[in-house]
Amino acid sequence: MRPIVFLSLLLFVFSIFAEEIDKKFPLDPQLKVLSEDVKNERYREMVTKKMLSTDLAAEWQRGFTADNPDSFLEKNGGREKVLANPDLKAAYDRRLSIQNDFLDLMREGYKRHKAVPPFDKGAKAEIAGTTIKSSAIKKGATLSTSLVAKGAEKHWPRFRGPSGQGLTGLNSLPTKWNDKSENILWKITTPDLGNSSPIVWEDKIFITSATSKGASRTVHCFSSKDGAKIWSTPIPESTPETSVLGKNGYASSTPVTDGERVIVFLGSSGLVCLDFAGKIQWQYNNLNIKTTHGTGSSPVIHGDLVLFFHDQNQSDSIFIALDKKTGKEIWKQKRDKGMTWCTPVVIKVGDHDEVIFAGSGTVRGYDPATGNELWKLQGPTSEVVPTIVVGTELAYSASGRNGPTIAFRLGEKGDITASSTVWKSVRNGPHVPSPILVKDKLFTFNDMGISTCLDATTGKLLWTERLPDQFTASPIEAGGFIYVSGESGKTYVLKVSDKFELVATNDLGSPILASPAIVNGNLLLRTRDALYCIGTK
Repeated sequence: MRPIVFLSLLLFVFSIFAEEIDKKFPLDPQLKVLSEDVKNERYREMVTKKMLSTDLAAEWQRGFTADNPDSFLEKNGGREKVLANPDLKAAYDRRLSIQNDFLDLMREGYKRHKAVPPFDKGAKAEIAGTTIKSSAIKKGATLSTSLVAKGAEKHWPRFRGPSGQGLTGLNSLPTKWNDKSENILWKITTPDLGNSSPIVWEDKIFITSATSKGASRTVHCFSSKDGAKIWSTPIPESTPETSVLGKNGYASSTPVTDGERVIVFLGSSGLVCLDFAGKIQWQYNNLNIKTTHGTGSSPVIHGDLVLFFHDQNQSDSIFIALDKKTGKEIWKQKRDKGMTWCTPVVIKVGDHDEVIFAGSGTVRGYDPATGNELWKLQGPTSEVVPTIVVGTELAYSASGRNGPTIAFRLGEKGDITASSTVWKSVRNGPHVPSPILVKDKLFTFNDMGISTCLDATTGKLLWTERLPDQFTASPIEAGGFIYVSGESGKTYVLKVSDKFELVATNDLGSPILASPAIVNGNLLLRTRDALYCIGTK
């Protein structure tokens, strides 16, 4: 028998044996994904050829799942008992083999960076799983999101829609389309480059764009009926910021509108207000933009204020409120330097409003009228991009790379870490995409392709699966389905369920980094070079 034939036969027999052992002693969801990853050529190539050292610093910790070799020994009576039982020993060896194969793969990734993996230098990873942080039965304040203006619930006026949460309020959207013609109502070619999401008010769609080096930046307005251009307004030029990652670009922040004006943030061009005819009303560029990768936080409107937060690691962090009508500075406060691209959310906490922002290892709540700090909660990683998600009783902070997801109550002052943290899921938090809360389920999609569903009340892991993609865009929900677009140009449609159910995969053939929007009950998707309106013909 030829060696290659013998090896193939051996691997086949081993796979059958592994399947039988997994039936008797099932792998937990995270370990199951890990076991598939070590055999997945696409994932292996991503680790060995593409992952940054900062990605690997978080990725290797996935090897320490709750269902790890040591925990298996502990659950099954100890090493002596496990090794004496053939089935238990096989299940233990299976877990040990998966972990070792995964760590060997991580070593290959670190070798490309000419570095020694932290786990080979004695670093220990926190074991994955959910920890209940507050066992006391108590209720926090009732929470609700704030609208940017009266009637905003009928439009898509800001990043992630009316509530800033990705919830469309629609009973249905198409689940299938393609770049040929199926369910494509119209398509337009977009000028220049930009990862900012579209926003919509009545019959107008607004997006931003910039040239590849940021020398020129523009705000555009299109008709929601057919995508026809209504106007394009160049923003006065300024010296482009430095250290901008190519993937990030110079037009990543999403505009916001109150139905009368459009306010955009365009890096070194500052915050700019335009009327609906495209005329510039004011420009605030008293900002020193200098941070790794470039800008990404989006402005929000609260009453007559424009609130804008952007932590920076190479210059003072930005923490300001402007008069939305004049651009006059109302207040300016200090925040620590950091690497944060989170967009703030304004919510009603009981009988008052708070603006919440995550970054630099904390979530903090502020009085939007003054910028004074009300409370802080420790726990996120040092780099935060996802927006805070809010339910009626709990708020949720996710951070990456591959970091924790934290559920907490509101209503207290000061350091609320110990008193208000309800649960913490240790791993799989997204680095860029924001989570989405649908009823009692919290869904996350991390940058490296792992999708996760948690029980929003307890943090219990309901399922986790790998999608064959990388994610930057944040998901939306409509009609009981989650829509999440990958960097490949494919949008995945999943059923809102406590089981993983992929309903459809729709390919537009061009990268998608911008989050979706809704126009006239239809889906808006921005690819690298086009804007699509998707609906039932």
